[in-house]
Amino acid sequence: MFSRYAAIVKNLRGVVLLDLREEGVLDSIKWLSKRFRYRNLGLTPTIVERFKERLADMLNGKPFRALVYPVKSIEKLVAELEEAGLPREVAELLILASTYISPAILVGESYRKNLEKLAADVVKVCRELNVREWKLHLRIADYTVLDFYEEAVDEALRALEEPSLVERLLEERKERISTDKRRYWRISCEDGRPFLYYIDNLSVAHAYGVLRGERDWAAALAIIPVVYVPPGMK
Repeated sequence: MFSRYAAIVKNLRGVVLLDLREEGVLDSIKWLSKRFRYRNLGLTPTIVERFKERLADMLNGKPFRALVYPVKSIEKLVAELEEAGLPREVAELLILASTYISPAILVGESYRKNLEKLAADVVKVCRELNVREWKLHLRIADYTVLDFYEEAVDEALRALEEPSLVERLLEERKERISTDKRRYWRISCEDGRPFLYYIDNLSVAHAYGVLRGERDWAAALAIIPVVYVPPGMK
């Protein structure tokens, strides 16, 4: 489905993970849809299949697009992570966000603990953000993934070819994440609720013992900012 991927990737501004069975998630989706109507947001194949009837009116760019695996090797990586113990929903979110060069957006609490365990770092906020601040910092999350991407993919290629380099590469990536956090100075504080998790997909693959395989996997092993949208947003 590479042609479908190519048609979507340029205008995508985020890959969303949600559970519509969770109270307040639909409110937050409506909030996103109303205030970010010009952003194309992607949903992973598992989420589309699970909630296709309830999401029918929101697909086709209003505001969601159904994402596809561009090549079979990326789908294989998700399957290996799932087999190693990572929930498929989380694996798809992270791998497709990297493959589509987009930030991830987590709506609601259902998968937050899973993502929190994987986070290399976190940006916290101590107050409610207004719509202008949400829009600005979602745009900054776009810059985060774009600015990390080329170097991160090059590093992933090196790690796949020479696994002995992984630990050093992961330390270097942690340092870049720490520097990138400064972008969020307008809203960040030491204590508060999470606004954004940094997840290093190379670190995830290494931790789950799947850092082997095809060179195409490198595209899926970037550093992903995951913006957290609480349930019940109105």
